[in-house]
Amino acid sequence: IRRSMVKLDLYRKFTNSLAVSVLFSVAWIGYELYFNASDPLSELWRRAWIIPAFWTMLAYILLWVICILWAPSNNPTRYAYSEETGDDLDEEGISLTGAGGKVAAELSTKMERKERKASIAADHLFGLGEDLEEDKRE
Repeated sequence: IRRSMVKLDLYRKFTNSLAVSVLFSVAWIGYELYFNASDPLSELWRRAWIIPAFWTMLAYILLWVICILWAPSNNPTRYAYSEETGDDLDEEGISLTGAGGKVAAELSTKMERKERKASIAADHLFGLGEDLEEDKRE
C-alpha cells in the first residue's frame, strides 16, 4: 500500500503540473490573440519574439518537472509493479510441478472445453450453429 501511495502522490504532482501548464497555455493564447489583434501591421516586431519563446519555455519547464519527479533514486523499485504481478505465476508453477501428470491432464481437458465453447460461439456468430441444431433435432 505504501508503494501505491507513493505512486499516487507522484501522479498527483504530475497532474497538477499539467493542469498549471494548461492554464498558462490558455492565458498565453489569449495574450497572443490580443497582441495580434492590436498589431495587425506587425509594428511591434521587436516584442513579437516572446510569443514563440513562451512555448519553448513551457515545454522546457514541463521537461524539467518530469526530470525532477522521475529522478533516479536509491530505491529504484519504488514504482515497480512487483507486488501486482509475478507472485501468481510462481504459485502456479509450484502447484504444477508438485502434482505432476494429474494437473496436466486436468489442464488439457479444460483447454479442450474452452476450445469447444469458443468454436460453438463462433459458429453461432456466423450462423453455422443453426445447421447443427437442426441436425440434432432430426
